[in-house]
Amino acid sequence: MFPSYLEQAHDLCFLNHDILVELLRSGEKNKIFHQQINFLSEEDKKLLEQSNDIFEWFELTGRKLEYVETLRRTVFQALLSDFLHFIYESLSCSRKEKLTVAYALLRKPIQENLLLLEIMAIDINDFSNKLTENPLALRAKNYGGIEGHTKRIQSVLKVLGEEERFNADYLAQLRYQKSEDGFDGICNKSMHLFTEHKKIKTENMNINQIFSGSESKQTQWHFLYSRLPYLIFYARRLIEHICGTFSKTDPSYLNNIEYRVMAATILWYPNVEDRYKNDNLDKFVDSTVNKLEKTFLDAGKNKPSKKDILRVKDSGVI
Repeated sequence: MFPSYLEQAHDLCFLNHDILVELLRSGEKNKIFHQQINFLSEEDKKLLEQSNDIFEWFELTGRKLEYVETLRRTVFQALLSDFLHFIYESLSCSRKEKLTVAYALLRKPIQENLLLLEIMAIDINDFSNKLTENPLALRAKNYGGIEGHTKRIQSVLKVLGEEERFNADYLAQLRYQKSEDGFDGICNKSMHLFTEHKKIKTENMNINQIFSGSESKQTQWHFLYSRLPYLIFYARRLIEHICGTFSKTDPSYLNNIEYRVMAATILWYPNVEDRYKNDNLDKFVDSTVNKLEKTFLDAGKNKPSKKDILRVKDSGVI
């Protein structure tokens, strides 16, 4: 049975997920992922009618900027949808005690989907060129190992203005490093019955994950729900940033959802067991507390009590 003490963490993950689902739904409804094309001449129009591929037409007519922008919007929509499907199924499997499946499903969205979204956020021309000429260059293994991933994430955090709240080294470690405090090892073990990398090598007389008992499941749940809220919060901020370059969202709406997530994050962390806490998570939560407290003070109110934080989580109103 799913532990009741993890309900809050599970709900926090789904809160971030559901906000992104609404972003995608609203974007599709309002056609913000569509790119308007203006014909410069009748010849332009005829060339498009004769072409089998709009991207071929962009090249024929020298429309580099429109090529890149159309590609960016089209790929972003598809990547986001794919990311959300995997996160949803992973969380749902965790809720049903299918932890091996939950971890197996988590690997692609946090390693690959987020990678492409990060590249789109910091260098869309590099992304466009690689996708057009050599898509395999966009594989995670081609980005310089942990150091390369860290450097990219640092650039993203600078763009997001989130250098204080998040740590690029830790985000890279969680997603790509085969360590005890990282998803890559357990995700790989969940995907493969046997693994040979020295840090996750299958033990003698064992087959990865299939003998997990109650104690192992508890450990897997604790790790998942002490780390995923941090990762998915970062993913939401990244995705909201990219989407904001397509169409401006009402600032009051963005503030409302940000306040809700911050409050839910503050309420989540005290329930994380001490052995699963660390300086990076402490910094993330402390910074979030400071941001929410500053919002209250700027509004002419006292620092929020627990009752206030509970109210904000449900309403998004300061």
